[in-house]
Amino acid sequence: MNKVLVISNDVVDQKMAGVGVRNWEIANALARSCEVTLAIPNAPGLQSTRVKLIQYDPEKGDLRDQAGIADALVLGGSTLHFHPYLREMGKPIAVDLYVPSLLESLVWHEGDDLVDWMPRYEEYLRVQLELLRAGDFFFCANESQHDYWLGFLHAQKRINPHTYAADHTLRRLIDVVPYGLPEAPIPERQPVLKGIHPGIPANAFLILWNGGLWDWLDPLTLIKAMALLDESLPQARLYFLGFGHPNPRVQNMNMPEKAIRLSQELGLFDRKVFFGDWTPYQQRGQLLREADLSAVLYGDHIETRFSFRTRLLDCIWAGLSVVTSGGDELSDKLVRAGLGIQAPYGDEKALAEIILSQANRGKSSEKENAWKALRDEFRWSKVTAPLAEFCAYPHLAEDKGMYLTDLERISRDKDAFHEKVVREMDQYLAQVIHDKDAFLEQVIHDKDAFLEQVIHDKDAFLEQVIHDRDASLEQVIHDKDAVLEQTVREKEAVQESLVLEKDSKIAKAIAERDELQATLDHYRRLLPFRVYRSVRKALSKKS
Repeated sequence: MNKVLVISNDVVDQKMAGVGVRNWEIANALARSCEVTLAIPNAPGLQSTRVKLIQYDPEKGDLRDQAGIADALVLGGSTLHFHPYLREMGKPIAVDLYVPSLLESLVWHEGDDLVDWMPRYEEYLRVQLELLRAGDFFFCANESQHDYWLGFLHAQKRINPHTYAADHTLRRLIDVVPYGLPEAPIPERQPVLKGIHPGIPANAFLILWNGGLWDWLDPLTLIKAMALLDESLPQARLYFLGFGHPNPRVQNMNMPEKAIRLSQELGLFDRKVFFGDWTPYQQRGQLLREADLSAVLYGDHIETRFSFRTRLLDCIWAGLSVVTSGGDELSDKLVRAGLGIQAPYGDEKALAEIILSQANRGKSSEKENAWKALRDEFRWSKVTAPLAEFCAYPHLAEDKGMYLTDLERISRDKDAFHEKVVREMDQYLAQVIHDKDAFLEQVIHDKDAFLEQVIHDKDAFLEQVIHDRDASLEQVIHDKDAVLEQTVREKEAVQESLVLEKDSKIAKAIAERDELQATLDHYRRLLPFRVYRSVRKALSKKS
């Protein structure tokens, strides 16, 4: 079983818009025959027993690991623009061209300043062309789109002898995979609007705008028609199923605010016209079953010709009559089958008359067979067959790398010239480096010789300085020793003189003492003992 990585750059969750729904349903349909991983830009809020859900960052994430183990990639939009490495991995790529984004952008940005809009449009175009050059298999939503994209592919040289030889119909290169319908019918549930919503009575004629308020759609004519029906059809109520967009990256649509402002100006806001929160995908069925009429209206512009109004599929699923502007393939098909009514572009009076006639006619089961035939035609399991075939037998397109666009050829020649310049520059740099190395070697040699001479001269100078210092020190020591010797001699002479003087004094004292002793001895013999002791004591004190 082949591994397939489906990459969605739109939210896939309980609340999601057309692109997210398409990726979710395609992944589950492919999972009947392949092992499918669905990469989404949000935390998984849906559960599937057949599809593995992973979260990634559409602009900064890295899907190399997941793509590396896949046998085929399914992607669209700006995925390759932000993840260019995917086209270099050699994996077969199936590209979804269901959204004619370039045409939508013309309507979306028609009020923008052209100075700002032109470079942005160039960027949109470049992103689209990247997809057309990178894909191995392309799929779109209807035959009108098929013709549109065939022209694009031809201009990008993707229609060529190789792709024609592989399949004369070119269906091997690009085929139709419409938006689909669930296999199961809408489940029976209790009403959620009629008699439940405070502004929608149980007997209301409920008109449902079952989708988002995109700038290329026309809810304004419908709101004006509701004002005209205020008296002739007082039970009429208009409910907008989705306001804003569940993807936070898509927030600059002008139509939601225009619709609210118009309904307020006409006094219909929250009285006859109601704007609901975005209805969860799995819960939309009951609202469709409860409604009496759906309105899918848009302007008369080029986007309509190549559009695929996915909200019309929900009307088929519910067997819900629809009033539509027509001009696109699926609307025209419903009108031809008598399941839809075409209203003139921007004509609120004609639209009001159509709504009034539908309200007076009431619901009918007469056309159930026609509804059933369309349901069978658009089952997801059926419409995804061409894509399932590619994923079961993935292949690289036969013409990959064979036919270069002018830009690619210029880029190739530029790369060849760049390689030549780089090669010559490398040679030049190698010679410069060689000459530089030789010059540096000579400089180093001269520097070493100079340093050796400087060191030799320094050593000789230091030796002379040391010799002179040693001689000077020897003379100083000699002079110091002479001074010390003279000092010692003088000190010894002084000491000898002092000793002689001291000895002379001592000898004199001894002589005097001896003389006194002799005198004492003389008196001792002459005087009595008591007198002698007194004299001796006196002489002792005197001496």
